[in-house]
Amino acid sequence: MKNFYPYTDEHGQKLYGYERRYKKRQLRKRGFTTKGAAETDLRQAMDDIDAELRGEIRVKPTTMREALEIYRRKLKVRGRDKSANFNRHADSVCRTLQAFVDRFGADRLIREVTQTDLREFYQTLCFQISRNSAGVTIGYAQGMLKAAQEAKADLVNWLRPTLTVKRETEFERRVVEPWEYAKLIQTLLTPPPKATHRGDKARKALWRDAGDTVQLLRLTGGRLNEVLRLRLNQFYWDRWLDGVHGFVRLKATKTETERDIPLWGDIREIVNRRILEGLTSEEFVFARAATEDFDRNISSACRLAGKAAELNYGRAHGFTCHSFRHTFTTDLMEKTANDVGTVMRYTGHKTIESLSIYLQPTDNGRLLATQAMTDVALILRSSENAGNIRNAENALSTDSKVLNLRQVSG
Repeated sequence: MKNFYPYTDEHGQKLYGYERRYKKRQLRKRGFTTKGAAETDLRQAMDDIDAELRGEIRVKPTTMREALEIYRRKLKVRGRDKSANFNRHADSVCRTLQAFVDRFGADRLIREVTQTDLREFYQTLCFQISRNSAGVTIGYAQGMLKAAQEAKADLVNWLRPTLTVKRETEFERRVVEPWEYAKLIQTLLTPPPKATHRGDKARKALWRDAGDTVQLLRLTGGRLNEVLRLRLNQFYWDRWLDGVHGFVRLKATKTETERDIPLWGDIREIVNRRILEGLTSEEFVFARAATEDFDRNISSACRLAGKAAELNYGRAHGFTCHSFRHTFTTDLMEKTANDVGTVMRYTGHKTIESLSIYLQPTDNGRLLATQAMTDVALILRSSENAGNIRNAENALSTDSKVLNLRQVSG
């Protein structure tokens, strides 16, 4: 095939290029390592021109490099409404996924990815990081594949590969008992004195923010980032919802959906108190919501308060800030007599399967289960006693009949 030419680049490597005019279009490209690759690319370019003249729409197949760029842009756009921690984490995720792209081949088509490729990458990661972290990374890799499929027309009918790996939660998924909640709040709102007064004022202010955060987490069932980034315009003070005056519209950071929570309990009082005491900004309920390390500082304050109160916070078999979402869900299921529809409307879950993750056993539930099984044993015991009584009655009845027969025969 004509119109191909070899040349040498600045590093002395022999490469190939082509140049041809086809149906009034000038086709020109360089940088191919073999003449065959140049021929293939030219044929594809000519086929595209023919398809365009026929009125067909041709889409360039998506490569792994393009898939990563799509996912990177998606995280960047989402990060505009989130904390600096999210953006740092997104950058770290993209750096990790770059290793997957390089391993598979940046210029290979994403359609060529199989479950075996995901499993091989997971096995490699397990030698470098913990299994939990490797499982999280595989989740991000599958998120990248999904983002590419949603954005590119050539992947509409693609059967995207998936890989499910078993992960162990770092902290036990459990509810926070009422006494634990009360003790943590009391410690945060009235922190113990420091050995020195240096920085004590800033510490008290941070712990106050953490105390209000924990209360809102427990009352709304929101995620930490949702509560910390609450805006004042998310509160509808004069409208009614489910018989309650006022509600707050939570904007889910994970699913990007909205849900309305009535201003029940002390939600209204907590927010109004912050407004009166000047603890809010013009936009946010928490004045420092836009600062870089606010999420990390709140979590640290809760951990230190838990330690001071001798609570099992942030340790094995303990609880964390996210445990209050589990508590909220479990408590609502119990109080509403398992009204799944109502609970899902408040928690924002779309499926019962996702809701079930947040349903945790409680001490009261365990006691009721024990009592129920004890009652089963009592059924047998009571039936044995009843049987003894019936046997005694039958024996008494038989003796009476024998006596009557003797009287008749006598």
